[in-house]
Amino acid sequence: MNAQLPSRVRLGNFRSALVIEKEDALRSSIVRFLKHQGWLVHGLRRAEQAFPIFAHVLYDLVLIDVELPGITGLDFVRILHNSREWRTIPLVVISASECPTIVTEILNSGAFLARKSVWKDDLSTYFLSLH
Repeated sequence: MNAQLPSRVRLGNFRSALVIEKEDALRSSIVRFLKHQGWLVHGLRRAEQAFPIFAHVLYDLVLIDVELPGITGLDFVRILHNSREWRTIPLVVISASECPTIVTEILNSGAFLARKSVWKDDLSTYFLSLH
């Protein structure tokens, strides 16, 4: 008897996260940090790469750089929030910008802001707020 897999699956009992960051070193650091915290993590360079994966994997968290080539982090957040399927995915936007307009836009989007200079501290604060 062949069992058919559901079109989208949860990745076991793991908390799963997707990290979208253009800088290889920072992406790798965030992935390692999350894995050390017990997350199952995938990393991508561009936001466009996420959509085919979303068709098959239900993520518990997406972390995205605000300044990406192609679809920017804020555009990605808007796309997810305007989607019936993906609007409930918690989002963390990573930004080096101190520009009040960008910071306000991130916070008004419902995403959590992690500053690039202190991303580890900001993510730790975010995780504490989930409990």
